[in-house]
Amino acid sequence: MKIVIVDDENQSLKRLKSLLKKSNVSEVNIVGEYTNFLEVVAQIQTMQPDVVFLDIVMPDMDGLTLGKRVRELLPNIEIVFTSVFDKYAIDAFNLHAIDYLLKPVQKTRLHKTLERLQKVIEKNQPKTTKQKMIQLLGSLKVVMPDGNAQVMKWRTSKAKELFTYMLTHRNETIQRDLILKLFWPEIDMDKASKQLYTVIYTIRQTLENYGLEGVEISSPLLKSGYQLLLKDVEIDVEQWLTQLKSLPPLKLTTIRAHEQVFQAYSGNYLGDSDYLWSKSERERLRRLWLYHAQQLSKYYMKNENYFAAVKVQVKVQSFFPDEEESYFILMKLYDLLNNAAAVEEQYWLLKRMLKKQVAMAPREEIERWYQKWRQMSTILQV
Repeated sequence: MKIVIVDDENQSLKRLKSLLKKSNVSEVNIVGEYTNFLEVVAQIQTMQPDVVFLDIVMPDMDGLTLGKRVRELLPNIEIVFTSVFDKYAIDAFNLHAIDYLLKPVQKTRLHKTLERLQKVIEKNQPKTTKQKMIQLLGSLKVVMPDGNAQVMKWRTSKAKELFTYMLTHRNETIQRDLILKLFWPEIDMDKASKQLYTVIYTIRQTLENYGLEGVEISSPLLKSGYQLLLKDVEIDVEQWLTQLKSLPPLKLTTIRAHEQVFQAYSGNYLGDSDYLWSKSERERLRRLWLYHAQQLSKYYMKNENYFAAVKVQVKVQSFFPDEEESYFILMKLYDLLNNAAAVEEQYWLLKRMLKKQVAMAPREEIERWYQKWRQMSTILQV
């Protein structure tokens, strides 16, 4: 379970963190620890914790008020309040807190809380029957039901390419002559046919080695074509597209689903291979992801969650290093966060990228904004 701890006293925070780490309950993962409530509000949506441990008596904002705010941001989060006083217990449970711990927190009492949390979280998780998955986003991998991923190793590069081509055109009958023209354009047809049979055999052996019995390559048209069919095997691209298309409108109660789809895009389609025939599909998927990422970024900026918007744009920049707009958005975000050094860095990275790609300077709008920002920064420094 993913846990965030909030306590304005460092000693209490460190003690609770130590007890959590030493707990016998498996899979305890502390993803954030805070003494400042403003940082909690700004960052908690990005971390998507299952549980937050909140101290009640804190300066500026008490834990009960912060608990309400956290619940608004993450409706499904479990809250555990901590306090040296027991008088706030009724108010805490009125907020549907799962537990209320008196400080100093005791090891045995915390263990009972964690066991209860584990049961509640497991109960709330959707029950799904996991299947083997072939990953096409990023590098070609096989993902086992337990989540273990293996990069598929191939005897020849031709076998890997033909397999990914057939997988891209799964459930379709691909004419044998088309395969020969695409993969052996300069070889005699008889020799090319023999190589094709050898490669198909290699593909079948490789699939067997990785336990992918559910991937079947058949020849339905009396050996004039091939067809790849899937049974009990998922494709990450199909899964991601289904999730993307089924997303509800962006709002407070749906942000978690949008974040999960955004993060699930783990790399460009067949990103480890430069196949000419895959470029159009790669670009289509990239543009779908980029559009969704920019909508997510705009939502965070509208709600003044600038830290979350920065994380979105940094990932956008890693997948689209030639997108001028992402540099400009990050410049504005870092300005809002009073990080002048980061604004300068983004401007420098943008200039370097444009010089390398198209030998051009940043567009006039960006240049004007940057020069105005520099003037304001100089005035403020003086």
